[in-house]
Amino acid sequence: MKIEVELPEAVWLTGYTRDHPDLLIDIHNLLPVADHNLLGDFEILGLPVDPLTEIAGFPDVREVSPLDVPPEAQRFRVLFRETLLVSLLVKLGILVRYPTSARNGVASFETVDRISQIRRLLASLRRAGFDVRIVSLRKEFRRTRLPELTPVQREMLRQALLYGYFHVPRRITLTRLAQKLARSKSTVSQTIAIIERKLVEAAYRATP
Repeated sequence: MKIEVELPEAVWLTGYTRDHPDLLIDIHNLLPVADHNLLGDFEILGLPVDPLTEIAGFPDVREVSPLDVPPEAQRFRVLFRETLLVSLLVKLGILVRYPTSARNGVASFETVDRISQIRRLLASLRRAGFDVRIVSLRKEFRRTRLPELTPVQREMLRQALLYGYFHVPRRITLTRLAQKLARSKSTVSQTIAIIERKLVEAAYRATP
């Protein structure tokens, strides 16, 4: 399901994209970190002037730094105060397909989950005062879901995604991930190997 959400005024993405309505910002990932902050990699599609200085001026932004990519890519990393939208996604265990995007104060993203979970997300967002719109619903996602994953495997996959284990380049080592999950390294390694095998098998079955 593709969803559009009006972002709150207090989020830097809202102010920046409304100040530059012709720009599109791709959000390549978001990771909750310490002290109720988020760390994300962003890419501006357009021709902004000195975006890092401007973004650093928003009150919820802690730090901005360019990424080691070609200058024309306009990619950067932002540490900023956690948002209610991301908190709800994490709390409900909703998987989001990256990259997502933001334009003119509106975030657009796809979720992949059971319809009951997506309904919970929509209800929670609306109760919190968000203006939410369903843009499209693609039923073929049901073929690529992983009903054979156990609850333990689903939770480990969610945590591994949140901590950046599958990010390129990887943001956390297997040893550190095991520490955060309070499990042995061998258990985490074996479980992730099983998850990856099931992902590959499901993708292969879904291929026409």
